[in-house]
Amino acid sequence: MKKTAVLFALLAPTAALAQEASLNLFTEINRPYSYMEGERLSGHAVDFMKEALARSGVMASMELTKWSRAITLAEQQDNTCVFTTARTEEREEKFQWVGPMYTSSEYLLQRVGSNTDVSSLEEALTKTIGTQAGDYTVQKLKKQGATNIDLAADQSMTLKKLKAGRLDYAIVWGNAAAAATESGELEVAMEASQTSVYLACSKTTDAVLIEKLDRAIHSIVDDGTRDAFMSKYDQ
Repeated sequence: MKKTAVLFALLAPTAALAQEASLNLFTEINRPYSYMEGERLSGHAVDFMKEALARSGVMASMELTKWSRAITLAEQQDNTCVFTTARTEEREEKFQWVGPMYTSSEYLLQRVGSNTDVSSLEEALTKTIGTQAGDYTVQKLKKQGATNIDLAADQSMTLKKLKAGRLDYAIVWGNAAAAATESGELEVAMEASQTSVYLACSKTTDAVLIEKLDRAIHSIVDDGTRDAFMSKYDQ
């Protein structure tokens, strides 16, 4: 996949530029949260982060890449963050957490009309469930007792496997489930769990930037701007 980086300008006096480092922001293809529309980064999580940068006056580059790379860079590099990231027990001490941006459900998707013999989550967890390497859903599925987890490089590959009949289910979160079922080939089988998702920043990210972005993100949620962004992509 081609990597795409965009620089968002800092809306602040020149003097502030000398005092603050810019951020490196990473995200993944996860429609409708973040994806490429032609040559442009799109999605309501991308709009959310652009608004957070504008309100906070923080300069940042934004790049779409594989999730495994994004989460690794956010863990290891100074002034580096990844969105949208589930806050889990395993990740808690690895990042500074900004938000939350969303509270979301995870859903099991299936091919339309399949798995008619399954009537509960417990039964579904005995089937082959696809997700992506490095995603928080891997540990969630293991904790829930999943016995056959199939890993792919990204969510699009997992969904291709599901459509081809190589998986019983794929797990996705939030209204990404609605996007994945638009073609009519897939349907939501059941809700699997719930999680809050954040902007996750490296432990060495500047605390001043963290504080500014945290205030901006909370204001976007509180004043309804986030919901407006989401509604735009539901149309």
